[in-house]
Formats: sequence, structure tokens, C-alpha cells
Amino acid sequence: MSNRWGSLQSLSIPEFPVKPNIKGIGMSDAAIYAVPLEEKLGYTNTYYHKEPMIDITSIPAHMEETLDFIICTDVFEHIEPPVSHAFENARKLLKPNGVLIFTVPYNKEKRTKEHFPDLYKYEILKEDGFYILKNTTRDGIEQIFNNLIFHGGPGATLEMRYFSESSLTENLRDAGFANVVIYKEPVFEHGIYWDCDTSLPIAARIK
Repeated sequence: MSNRWGSLQSLSIPEFPVKPNIKGIGMSDAAIYAVPLEEKLGYTNTYYHKEPMIDITSIPAHMEETLDFIICTDVFEHIEPPVSHAFENARKLLKPNGVLIFTVPYNKEKRTKEHFPDLYKYEILKEDGFYILKNTTRDGIEQIFNNLIFHGGPGATLEMRYFSESSLTENLRDAGFANVVIYKEPVFEHGIYWDCDTSLPIAARIK
């Protein structure tokens, strides 16, 4: 935590002090923590498809360096390639010493697996009861993909990639984040225990 948060300590959200001067956003955060965060901090939960809206691939200039924190839970696996733009824009939104609190599904493979690396002009269609993706690359090559993976329903929830831990750390550092911490240890006083070593929460600060 930075000095603006006070001394370092582990707190549950109900124990947070009320500090509306600490500004942050969520990206389609779950109501179970978004609602209490709104009561404690200068926090706004944002969405891709409705207001209050933010598209992390194309952020407004007036929002740059205005946030102390961003909470982004299982969003970046759905962003169209190249995903590097989203990491760079997250960094641009944060003030010096701002923090990105981040989760995505990831594994221990060497590199992130991009499902549609040449995605350009595409549409998702339903044929014979199944969804397919039709894409035309920048070079005019037509592609068809089936066996699509959706998280929570067809549409914007299409899984575009499956991250690897090493690539994910590289993405964050390339975008200008430092002190990337993966929270692998349990926090028993708050009922947090991980029975795996992948897809764990990450905190990354800007340089």
C-alpha cells in the first residue's frame, strides 16, 4: 500500500476506513465487493456495454493518471488482440504508485495461447445450434473457428486467449508496471485459501 492508504495492514472491506479521496474503478466487478467499495472509497464500477462505461482498449485522455487503483477481474482474456494495448492503457490511467489489482485464468505454460492471433474483421454466428467465428485477416484470408469458449454466455464473453503466468508477468512489465506480486499465500484470518498455484490474484504497481 502507498502512503496515501496509511500504514500497511490486512483488512477486510468492512474494516476499511472511509476515504473518498482514494479514487479507483472496477471493470465489471461483482456486486458483493463493488457495492461496499463504493461506500468506503472514491470507487466506481464500470462496464463495457453500459454506463458508467469504459473501453480499456481506447481510454479518454482526461482520465489518464487520475486513479489510485484499478480492480480488473477476469476481463483481459476477452479483449481482442493485441492485448498489450489494454495493459498499457491500464497503466496510463493510474497515478504514480497506483496499483492494478488483477485476475485472469492462467497456467504454467511457456507462452500465452492466443486463440485467434490474426483477428481483424470477424463475426460470431450460430449455425446448426453451434456458435462459430468467421474472421477475415488483414491480408484478406478467411478463417472459420468452432469449439468456441464463452464465459457466462455468447458474445463479448468469448475467450480470446489463455494466459501463461510467465507471459502475463512480461505483459505487465512491458506496459510499465513494476513490483508484480502474485498472491500465492493463504490469508486464513480472512478465509482465503488457494488449493492451486494458477489463476491467483495479482497486484502490480507502475514504475
